[in-house]
Amino acid sequence: MSAILPSRTLWSERRQPTWALSSLRGTPLVVAVVALLALVLAAHLAWPQSVPLVALVPPCLLASTLCPIREVRIVFGLVLVVVLWSLVMSDEGMARHLPLLVSLGLMYAIAASRSSHGAAAFAGDRMLGDLRSRLHGMGAIPTLPRGWHAERSFATAHGSAFAGDFNVSTTSRCGNTLEMVLVDVSGKGQEAGTRALVLAGALGGVIGGTAPQDVLPMANEFVERDGWDEGFATAVHVHLDLVTGEALVHSAGHPPAMHYDAGCGRWRALDDQRGPALGLLPGASYPSSRTVLQRGDALLVYTDGIIESRVRDLDDGIDWMLGQAEARVSQGFSGLAKRLVAGGRAGVEDDRAAVLLWRD
Repeated sequence: MSAILPSRTLWSERRQPTWALSSLRGTPLVVAVVALLALVLAAHLAWPQSVPLVALVPPCLLASTLCPIREVRIVFGLVLVVVLWSLVMSDEGMARHLPLLVSLGLMYAIAASRSSHGAAAFAGDRMLGDLRSRLHGMGAIPTLPRGWHAERSFATAHGSAFAGDFNVSTTSRCGNTLEMVLVDVSGKGQEAGTRALVLAGALGGVIGGTAPQDVLPMANEFVERDGWDEGFATAVHVHLDLVTGEALVHSAGHPPAMHYDAGCGRWRALDDQRGPALGLLPGASYPSSRTVLQRGDALLVYTDGIIESRVRDLDDGIDWMLGQAEARVSQGFSGLAKRLVAGGRAGVEDDRAAVLLWRD
């Protein structure tokens, strides 16, 4: 079970470049690449020993990276003509040109694969980056009233750009309530990331616009209707009244939320009411656990990458997490979510996510 974003470096903390690597498009770009090919070819003719034909690889790499597949074929076709001309006009064997031909084959395969998925050239890379940024942006917790604080942290297995953990957050127009859903889509990497993007969009259109008790049932119906044969998702939905501190927590097969009670100085699990994971049982119900966050209290939700390990059981993971949480109480809750994600029991083998809410 995956439980979103890079190991060690959090993708929420990465600065995304706002500049484009190239502003050239269409015919001007092709002309520029062909001119570069001609320049390299001229240098080869003038200094054949110093500038071999394999020097054509950089222009080909530029074309396969920046140009649509049709223009890549034009450029690569010209290079193949040059190689054929070299074989005819000299006594050099095919072996001398093998590195160039292998490089062309690999670059074309990558360019063709990206084109078949609609992500050709750097425009496709920027599109994927924008999707990732939008997914993370949907979970940004709005500014809370005085006395309330929130923190979230994410890390992916093996530093993958996409994963299955995400959160979606919103506050009411009057600013008196906060709704947040933390989701863990099964699997890891891009496959889980694709389903996470779809489910995040569905949840983004639900929370804040429907009754709290209907959010997870509607998400479950969506996953069922979407036909997730390859997986499911766990989720925890928090509806917090920022005036009274009353919190309703609905769980769909998710690890239990943890409430820190400043009155007794202890953490306790809100696991008395839990429903099945999303997508497993049509028409499932998701009862709520109710608690109140008084001054000094905190509420922690997280994904299973924080507490699960292949070499230790779940209870050990929960004990470790609560030990880390208790150690931070005297220092303040700020930084706890990041600490838990960085030290999650699954390590780099799984995605980790944590969201912490607390009240002064």
